[in-house]
Amino acid sequence: MEPRAPDEASNDPPSDQGSRFFGGSTVVVGHRGDPARHPENSLAGVMAGLAAVGRVEIDLRLTADGRLILSHDPETAGRAIAESTWSMLAHSDAPTCLLDEVLAIPGHLDLELKNLPGEPGFDPEGRMALMVASRARSSDILTSFYWPDMDLIRRYAGGVPTGLLVGEGGSAPDALAHAVDRGHRAIVLHHSLIDGGLCRAASEACIEVMAWTVNSVDKARELSGMGVTAIISDDPRSIYAGLRE
Repeated sequence: MEPRAPDEASNDPPSDQGSRFFGGSTVVVGHRGDPARHPENSLAGVMAGLAAVGRVEIDLRLTADGRLILSHDPETAGRAIAESTWSMLAHSDAPTCLLDEVLAIPGHLDLELKNLPGEPGFDPEGRMALMVASRARSSDILTSFYWPDMDLIRRYAGGVPTGLLVGEGGSAPDALAHAVDRGHRAIVLHHSLIDGGLCRAASEACIEVMAWTVNSVDKARELSGMGVTAIISDDPRSIYAGLRE
């Protein structure tokens, strides 16, 4: 499949579940921005990634005073994010970025919710999931390893596209079955879980297959040939250029 150029990507997903969110072409997504050139989950990285390929994935966590910030880890600068206010984090040694700052930039975002059992601030009621869903734009997709949050969004914010994240030891068929059953748009899989049969089954069900984290051009080409519609990479510029060759 030919990769879709950043300026060719549709700004709005189709209104019916039977259509393709990514338009059926392979797109490249910057993993936490453009970490090959900027700190991950930083405003500069997000801007660079969007300028390069039009799409980035970012990680979101909720502060003690209800602010949504970009962070992969539950702690930053030695502080637990769920137990710290935005003011405390903003004045720490590690720069932080608010989701609202990122949403002001035109582009397509994969908003990964970091609300995981066993981590500080875990909320089984899904408060953060609904907060993010209320802010997401039609061109964005929400994803999580904690599938109940995505199911909650499907029930109460059904117009927001959602995807199910699966780690290296997880089951891609289970994710696909769950996505079909609950109406999710995508399964977001560690690249080792993907094969042609899975991609064909997902395509027949109109479910997108997103692969993470792919930093080899050869692997990206292989996945694109299988029918993967989104490739998440730490070096999105190089992967995009390699797919265009």
